[in-house]
Amino acid sequence: MRNQLLVIIVTYNGMKWLERCLSSLRLSTVPSDVYSVDNGSTDGSQEYIRSNFKDAIFVQSEENLGFGKANNIGLQYAYEKGYEYVYLLNQDAWVFPQTFERLIAAMASAPE
Repeated sequence: MRNQLLVIIVTYNGMKWLERCLSSLRLSTVPSDVYSVDNGSTDGSQEYIRSNFKDAIFVQSEENLGFGKANNIGLQYAYEKGYEYVYLLNQDAWVFPQTFERLIAAMASAPE
């Protein structure tokens, strides 16, 4: 079966936002895999994700790769694993429970 949804989150010293951001994904009506790329945080973000979101795929960069390059690492993973949908979620944002359900329905209604 093809993987449906991968959410990519690039983090950099985002400790103050991570609980709300990542917890919102657990409440989603559409389950997703989470791929987190940390850009060399120094605020404990890495440890927090590893401890509290063990199901997340976590990649640690020793340096700040920049937002675009870090997202590209996640996008390459999504491509290689055959995900149908990918969502780039900023570390300081969150989703509502029906966000992905509505986006997927919109895609299905207008596939072009």
